[in-house]
Amino acid sequence: MDTQEPDSALEALDDRSLRARLARTDWQRDSQYITNEQVFRLFSRARATGNRSRMGLLSDALSRRLLGLAKAFAARSRIYPMNIGDLNQAAEEISQYIWECLITRPGDTVQAEKLFGQLFLRRALDFQRRLMAKKRKYQESLDAMEHAVDDEDTDNVATPVAALRQNRTPADVLEAKQEHALIAARLQSVLTKEEHYVYVMLYVDEMSVKDIAVALGVTTRTVNNHKNRALGKVQKEFIK
Repeated sequence: MDTQEPDSALEALDDRSLRARLARTDWQRDSQYITNEQVFRLFSRARATGNRSRMGLLSDALSRRLLGLAKAFAARSRIYPMNIGDLNQAAEEISQYIWECLITRPGDTVQAEKLFGQLFLRRALDFQRRLMAKKRKYQESLDAMEHAVDDEDTDNVATPVAALRQNRTPADVLEAKQEHALIAARLQSVLTKEEHYVYVMLYVDEMSVKDIAVALGVTTRTVNNHKNRALGKVQKEFIK
C-alpha cells in the first residue's frame, strides 16, 4: 500500500464497519487493509479510554493476526515439532507470551505501534531462547539425578530437590510479585515517561541504545540523555 489511512478516520468508524475492515487480509494490494501497527495503536487508545467494546473488537483481530504469525514462526523455527508437538499449541503459547510483553513492557508498546513486525520477531526469538534454556535446564537436572543414583548418593538427589523447593511456595511467589509491583510503581513515579521507556528497554529488555533510538524515533544522543537522567534518579531513590 502506498498510503495509510489516518488513525483518526479508523477511530471514527462504527464497530460494524471497523469489523469489516479488520477482516481484510490482502496487505499488499488492498488499500482498505488496516496494518498491524494501526490495529495495535487503536487498541492502545481504546484501552486508555476504557472503551471495552472497541477493545474487545481490536484485541480479537490482533489475536487472530498474532496466531497466524506465531504459527508460521513455530513451523519455520522448528519449535514445532521439535519442542512443542502440536502446532496450534505452539502458536498459542508464542502469541500469549507476546501479548504479555505488549501489555506489560512500555518499550514493546512503543515499538509495536511503529514496527509491529520487528517487535513480533524479537519477542518470538526471545520465546524460543527461553524454551531452549528451559529444556537444557531440565535435561541437566535429569543428568544430575541420574549420576547421583548411579553413585548411590541419596544426599546428591535430596539437595537439588530441596533447592528447587526453596522460595517456591505460593506465599513466596505472591511476596515476590508484590515487591516487584512496588518497585515498578516507584520507578514510574520518579521517572518521566521517556526516561521510564528508555530505562526498561535498556535494563529489562536488554536493547541497545541504537535499537532504542530506532524504536522511539529519536537520536542516540537523546536516548543517552534519558538514560543518564533516569540513572541519576534511580540512584537517588533506591541507593541511599
